[in-house]
Amino acid sequence: MTIIYAILVFGLIIFVHELGHFIAAKAAGITVYEFTIGFGPAILKKQIGETLYAVRLLPVGGAVMMKDENEEPDADERAAEGYSDEGSFQKASWPRRFSVIIAGSLMNFLTGILIILLVLVPASHVVTPVIAGFADGFPLEGTLEVGDRLVRINGFHIFTYNDVSMALQLSGDAPMDITLERNGEKIRLEDVPLERRDYDGSGQLRFGLNFGYEEVSGIGKLKYAVNNAFTFFQSAYKSIGMLLGGQAKTSDLMGTVGIASEISNRAEESMRDMWYFVAYISVNLSFVNMLPIPGLDGGKLLFMLAELVMRRKLDPKWENYCSYAGLALVMALFVFATYNDIMRLIH
Repeated sequence: MTIIYAILVFGLIIFVHELGHFIAAKAAGITVYEFTIGFGPAILKKQIGETLYAVRLLPVGGAVMMKDENEEPDADERAAEGYSDEGSFQKASWPRRFSVIIAGSLMNFLTGILIILLVLVPASHVVTPVIAGFADGFPLEGTLEVGDRLVRINGFHIFTYNDVSMALQLSGDAPMDITLERNGEKIRLEDVPLERRDYDGSGQLRFGLNFGYEEVSGIGKLKYAVNNAFTFFQSAYKSIGMLLGGQAKTSDLMGTVGIASEISNRAEESMRDMWYFVAYISVNLSFVNMLPIPGLDGGKLLFMLAELVMRRKLDPKWENYCSYAGLALVMALFVFATYNDIMRLIH
């Protein structure tokens, strides 16, 4: 049963992504020939107006196929009887094409916020990044004070308590630069020697900071959901930076198999936990898809920015060539990540 949850989750994330492109294209007056979820032979399809709606056999991927999306029509096509530039993606204005490209990632980000908000429905309190107290013997009382709201730790912006936890773990026992808010004023502390210690003799190393809870309802839950989505987004780009900087291993990459396994495991323990992870995946996809890699939406945006700088339109065929190369790279990463997933499952 849990594997069905994983399939449905992937379908949902892909659906909302493609729905974002679809809605933006329709709003921009661009003709959409096909709105499809999945790959392979169609198991459900229906033509409505100019658009074929289809659900295909393999529940991975999807597409919104627009008029003249990948190349401009040649002279023969233009000369053909009944041809019109109306509804052409290539002929749409720069802002309209831009809105179509970013709409998929924007929709995934908003979906993440919505899921977090729904997960928060039964909650009455959340942990805050405000210091509520210290462990006995904490050596930095006075430097840090009860009531301090942490704003930034070593380049980590603190949106929620989860950012505090992540920033402290990554910093280890090295001196930290901490920005905090105290009595409405921002204060920056440099080289704070905040180290893990065994404060209670249990052998457990802690930083010695205690954090409290605050009551949330209504607008407060929405604000927390937005901040939590930004926490996920920050986690995504920090992870990429750590991978490129050698602080993380390529073996840590998780692919579709690993994500499906994680969704299944969380569904067995708690549906609430599973949906929170789905929100994380949705927000992560919004970031990853905007990376400037040809073949992804970020790659398309890169070409559009080049067009804006050069003040002339680039030949779509060269964009296609680069997209094929980018997709080959993405597929290679997909295969590598899937291999990692399988190795983790075996061991």
